Amino acid sequence: MTGWGKSSFANRGMAFEQMLDYTNKLYEQQGVAVINKRPTPVKILGRNARGMINGYLEKPSTVDYDGTYAGRSIVFEAKSTKELTRFPLDNVHEHQVEYLAKCHGCGAISFMLIEFAKHQTVYLLPYEVLAQYWRRAKVGGRGTKSIPLQDFDVYAYHVSPGRVPVDYLAVVNQIWNIGGVAV
Repeated sequence: MTGWGKSSFANRGMAFEQMLDYTNKLYEQQGVAVINKRPTPVKILGRNARGMINGYLEKPSTVDYDGTYAGRSIVFEAKSTKELTRFPLDNVHEHQVEYLAKCHGCGAISFMLIEFAKHQTVYLLPYEVLAQYWRRAKVGGRGTKSIPLQDFDVYAYHVSPGRVPVDYLAVVNQIWNIGGVAV
């Protein structure tokens, strides 16, 4: 997969999310799926003298994306890491895992898309796998605060470019055995 540009530490993940936004736009144009970026709930307090907007997060958001694919609800969180050998679980918030759990419990396709930026590799991590690592991290112990890269090769699914730049629905088809929908 080709890289999608450099970004500052403050904007890490923005290039990945922009690529996902473009991917989702293409899915919708092709009539494959309708996947939306969820807005972050921000309370705007006003502008300062230089025109900058002041505000704060009203409440924790849920996940980055949700929508419909092949008649099923789909929800996922997108994260990017510059780590070479692991994905730190402190990049994920409790409310995000809880929301994925609720949606999973109601039958939604729930997962995370994780980009290892320096490797230019994207993985789809099903909610069930995330939940196992999350529980271990909550209990504590050595080596439980992150998911090693080699575990992604075993328990997650590599997402390759296809008809769209980040063709995660091809992987969704494979995992959830969704037939009859060409991606």
